[in-house]
Amino acid sequence: MKQQELYTPFTGMTILQKSKLVKFLEANTENGHFSKSEITEAIECALKERPSLGGFVLTLKNENEMLGALVVNATGMENRNAKHRLSLFAVARSHRHNGIAKHLIKNAMQKADGDLAIHLEPGNGEVAFFERLGFKEKYVEMRLEEL
Repeated sequence: MKQQELYTPFTGMTILQKSKLVKFLEANTENGHFSKSEITEAIECALKERPSLGGFVLTLKNENEMLGALVVNATGMENRNAKHRLSLFAVARSHRHNGIAKHLIKNAMQKADGDLAIHLEPGNGEVAFFERLGFKEKYVEMRLEEL
């Protein structure tokens, strides 16, 4: 039976839960290639274990098997940007293309009161998926690269 878990700054997460989540995201995040330290930072900011505005973590499990997970961080800049940013998102490779991604994203959208953004790199194959869920391209981010 599938079970969704919501973790917030108020509920927290045990060290074991966080360790399993980091390993899952590290192994299953597509197109992001996030390091263990980047994943840990996003989770700890969402749970306010580091100075931040908080956020939340959603996981979907079947018994003890992690099927999917996402990390949403609050931005604190709702006057110009979305209040929440989907920082990390992954579905287990063996469970892709069966509705888990859509289920998690829709629940995240609801939890974020519809004020949710995601940053995707150019050419990311997930763009069409997020467009089908109602996301629209709003800005092009440009960064100064080190000289």
